[in-house]
Amino acid sequence: MGKYRSAACVACLLLLAPLLVRSARMLPADSRPLVAEKYAGWSGVLRLWVEEDCPVGSGNLSIWLNGCIARFEKRHPGVYVQPQAVDADALSDFLDSGIRPPDLLLFSPGTLDEPEGLMELDVPKGLRQELVHCGRWSGGTYAVPVALGGYLWAWNAAQIDGVPNTWRDSEVSLAVPPADDKHCFGAALLALCSGRYSEGEKAKGEVELPGVDLGLGGQATPAPTIAPTGTLPCRLPEGFDFDVGAFQRFCNGEVCATVVTPREIRRLQRLSEQGKGPDWRLSPGSAAFTDQLLCLGIVEKEDGQAELCREFLRCLLEDESQTALSAAGAFPVTDAPSGYGAGDALAVLDAALRRPGLVAVNCMDEGWPETAERIVRKFLANEGEAPELWRALAERLPENPNIHS
Repeated sequence: MGKYRSAACVACLLLLAPLLVRSARMLPADSRPLVAEKYAGWSGVLRLWVEEDCPVGSGNLSIWLNGCIARFEKRHPGVYVQPQAVDADALSDFLDSGIRPPDLLLFSPGTLDEPEGLMELDVPKGLRQELVHCGRWSGGTYAVPVALGGYLWAWNAAQIDGVPNTWRDSEVSLAVPPADDKHCFGAALLALCSGRYSEGEKAKGEVELPGVDLGLGGQATPAPTIAPTGTLPCRLPEGFDFDVGAFQRFCNGEVCATVVTPREIRRLQRLSEQGKGPDWRLSPGSAAFTDQLLCLGIVEKEDGQAELCREFLRCLLEDESQTALSAAGAFPVTDAPSGYGAGDALAVLDAALRRPGLVAVNCMDEGWPETAERIVRKFLANEGEAPELWRALAERLPENPNIHS
């Protein structure tokens, strides 16, 4: 009897054999051996160095970056992005530090002065045309901006009705911070003052943006407007010089106006929430300028990791990622929605940055601050008119930095 049962089992197995062969063809192949071969010797971790104290945003870019990393890792099982904050000196020395170089770099302008060790990249689709040059070197693209910031006028509505068309011979007090390693307030001041006006023209800032109310005294935030087209140039007060305590003096009500970035705007909001600080408003200037950029570079690779790095760049530039920059007080480099609500003060800066003609620095151009300082010095000394001086700087900034290195 046992022999018959054994024979029956063998017969059944023989009948099932064709089905097993057919099902093997229909089921998806196990790709793990191929993956293991492709990334042999690789831990599955993409090492990302992020510059500490990056000037972009209001100070919490790590929240935005972690969200982008989570989405990327979900799409690529077994691949992990490991961010590590490093100071600018360590990042600039990433090839020669003796430490194994990372796979990706996130850095701001002035940190790298050449693209040695970085892969050449294609310009991503969707990147705003005004920002395409930001990572160029000698005709190639070696870094791509993924976030930006900018500058606005801040003025005290209890003291003035808006930003004056010119500061010369006016009773409006102005204080502007000096440049630091990551902010050229002089170039920002020149851009904000670069328009012309007509005699009797009203102060900038009186045009209202419907629906934007900061809850600061009931007035609506002024809308970004096109620069005036009169004949008179904006001039600075006699004896004007930069003031390291400019923002604090504005907060104390000692001056009527200053120049601010997203960080100062958020600080003003926190003061207002505490019932402190001036009755502040924001206005765009005649032109938009930024040296506040966060750029991604990919370290040269010889294997499939390079494609994963490019995938990560694409993830950072997706609409979802770009819109999420609002959580960090930063702004899209694409045409994605900003994420700022109508009542958010930073919506004014977002609108200003989206106007045609935004001028941005090249992230590997070490020579532009010297050019900017020289031109701004002429503006302070009244040795040229702001529109022409700004035009000279705006034409210099998009040039390939290798020309000036």
